[in-house]
Amino acid sequence: MIYEQSLFFFDMSAIVMMLVFAYLSKRLGEALALKPYYVILFATSGAIIAASGLETIPQSLSFGAVSVITYTLRCAAAGIAFFVVLRYWKWLFAEFSKK
Repeated sequence: MIYEQSLFFFDMSAIVMMLVFAYLSKRLGEALALKPYYVILFATSGAIIAASGLETIPQSLSFGAVSVITYTLRCAAAGIAFFVVLRYWKWLFAEFSKK
């Protein structure tokens, strides 16, 4: 069982990390003239905020599948954010392997 307090801190750290990557990817994308995929990172952080907000609804007012929906939303947002970040930062792997 995942405790609500640790899940809240996980959500906040994921949101901050996505926003930092969005800012850095925006700057990198402008320098390299790439398409603005960084906007997707803002959407994924919004999805995590929505998932966190859905879990604040009391259980008596919500339906039973809320936890499944919120976990699925978090996993989908993390997967999408991973591929967007990889789109901008994949060149780091080539630089690191040159050592």
